[in-house]
Amino acid sequence: MTLRRELSDGDVRRIVQESIKLINRTQNEIRLPISPNLVSTRHRLNKGEFKAKYINKHKNRAYAMDFGNFQPPNIIHLDKRLPSCDQPMNLPDFAETMTAYSGIHEVIHADDHTGGDKLLLATRKHILEAHVDKLEKSMEILMKDGGTCGIDCYDDLASLWAVQYVDMVTHYRSYVVLRHMRYPKLDQIWSRLRNDYFPPNLLTNIEVTKGAEYVFSLFTEKLGEYCLIEALDEYNRLKEKVTASYMV
Repeated sequence: MTLRRELSDGDVRRIVQESIKLINRTQNEIRLPISPNLVSTRHRLNKGEFKAKYINKHKNRAYAMDFGNFQPPNIIHLDKRLPSCDQPMNLPDFAETMTAYSGIHEVIHADDHTGGDKLLLATRKHILEAHVDKLEKSMEILMKDGGTCGIDCYDDLASLWAVQYVDMVTHYRSYVVLRHMRYPKLDQIWSRLRNDYFPPNLLTNIEVTKGAEYVFSLFTEKLGEYCLIEALDEYNRLKEKVTASYMV
């Protein structure tokens, strides 16, 4: 096993600053709103707090590849062990890309917060208004299984689904940045996010057919009209269409 130095607080600050530059360059070149509030976010993070710490990853947690977290208004933590996250495989390029991915992911979360968490709030409202039947069925299942800590009503469940959708969108935007910058081993990282029921590669699969501009429109122009449920439905429709075309 190759031993590598753990991240320091100074490393986290540097990674965040580099992440801002990568996001800015990418969205200027591809002209898609990855972080539309980036100027304000940069100023806010310049006064922020950055810490390298051991981040506990809970089993069965959605998107277990997360190696960081953002705490409003301007605190970002990254896992000290990121430089060795490829172990025991010993793939330094993988660790480098995962470190960049984690920094970009948290900066995008910070940018969403700078913008007032509009996607989160609009998605939660949409779920409560458009998917009461899904909430009802899910609550029945939860209660039958003995309940889940913190999920006591439709509002709680809608909030959870909205958070999961925003995180899925954040993963997608992070992927778009690193794909544009041609980071190595990115597909290996992306493939590790496919185990969840609503994996973020739903969006890349939709992108293959409809393009990146359409996918970005889902969380800009269609803000408050789309969530995990619509994403899964659209993915299944596209998959059925492709399957049917092969059978003709």
